[in-house]
Amino acid sequence: MGSPQGWSVLRTRDPEEGRAAMEGAYRRLRLAQPAAGFEMSLAYTALGPLTAQRVRLIGWDSHGANDNSGLLRIGCLTHGRFLVRSDRAEIIGGPAFLFPTDSYEARWENLGLSTLTVQSAVVEDYARAMTGRTGFRLEFTGHHPLTETHLKYWQATAGLVVDHVLSGDAAAAGPLLLEQSLRSLTIAVLQTFPSTFLEAGDDPQPSGTAQPAALRRAVAYIETHLAQPIGLPEIAAAARLSPRGLHAAFRRHLDTTPMRYLRTTRLDAAHTDLLSAATRGDTVREIAARWGFAHPGRFTAAYRAQYGETPTDTLCR
Repeated sequence: MGSPQGWSVLRTRDPEEGRAAMEGAYRRLRLAQPAAGFEMSLAYTALGPLTAQRVRLIGWDSHGANDNSGLLRIGCLTHGRFLVRSDRAEIIGGPAFLFPTDSYEARWENLGLSTLTVQSAVVEDYARAMTGRTGFRLEFTGHHPLTETHLKYWQATAGLVVDHVLSGDAAAAGPLLLEQSLRSLTIAVLQTFPSTFLEAGDDPQPSGTAQPAALRRAVAYIETHLAQPIGLPEIAAAARLSPRGLHAAFRRHLDTTPMRYLRTTRLDAAHTDLLSAATRGDTVREIAARWGFAHPGRFTAAYRAQYGETPTDTLCR
């Protein structure tokens, strides 16, 4: 195997090697023996709790069984046909679909498939923190995006994480970038696919008189934890509000959202680092990654919108 741009890649025409590689990449997978004359390309990368895989099978129209207990796997069919059956659902592969979270069987023809996998507990813990309900249980009630708009949202988020975090040098920048990417991906899953999270009602909100003090606590927490992998649940806890209550408070009093405020403040920190980068030898890409911005183009656009110049302009002053 080689490792171009952070990916391990195997290409083979050997049936035994191909079967062993597939069963190693997808835990608990059991496959029928491929026939002679098949070709396989399997690419794999992982960072923290995230795993991405891409497989292309030619001349191996077959079937297999797997068990995704404890895992949340989202697939994207790029070639051929893919059909999944479990005790509770039958799922036709498409541009974005959730695998069953328990045992299932699958059949495929001329398969091209990309998957992103994360531990189910990571997503459920975040959903529980977002709802503010300690007893919340996450269950997905559908396996395809709610609408075409949701599909595009998921594709954009997943593409950003795979192309700019799981691949290349950005992953080595530190835990903040990984944590921010994991949060973005988790939110996208929760917002894209039908689940008990979307069915959960709004929590009662605190009275308006309490919110300015809560906002001060939230802002202070953001400013003192700016370089740490914080998100809406942590900020809400510091403010002593539910996540929905905090969101409403920021909207009402600051005309923004907590996460936009966090991003703006991190842009301020990046601006400060760019002004002093000449003495440390930092690059624009390094500073962007340090403050949780994985995509250089998006960082440049956001920076220009806030400061009226590009990060490079600031760096070269």
